[in-house]
Amino acid sequence: MCQMLYMATEGDQAIWQSPELRVEEVEASRAAIRQWFSLPVVRFIGAYTGCSCGFPSVIAEEPVEYFEGMVLGDQDREAELGSVRSLLRYMKDQLAAADHVELYPVWEGEEGQPPKGVINIRVETVVPETFFFNQRFLYRVTGAREA
Repeated sequence: MCQMLYMATEGDQAIWQSPELRVEEVEASRAAIRQWFSLPVVRFIGAYTGCSCGFPSVIAEEPVEYFEGMVLGDQDREAELGSVRSLLRYMKDQLAAADHVELYPVWEGEEGQPPKGVINIRVETVVPETFFFNQRFLYRVTGAREA
């Protein structure tokens, strides 16, 4: 089973891929994911792994914040950091024309499960080396335009 990351935006998101990041249409079998977003354009976001397992994440019932000594990542931490950095650049590009974007990391097959809560973050505050997703929490990411 794989982690799946979905991103919603106000405007279009072109379909494309690089070694670190891929932006794809949402498969019809995963369309239930759309109900959790307030923005109209939803895409699947893959990491260097193809799926979204290349983005670090934790499973918890409440949001967990990074703490010193927390172990993040997998065996290919540099590739993982490359995907996180590419995701941050992509979000910044999207935020140049919008107030916010939304992200929902969820396990494959659980797209119909509602978010456990909402986490609000500013893209400028994200540090790739300490960033991770809290599974099944909806992220509302803002940028400089909403300041």
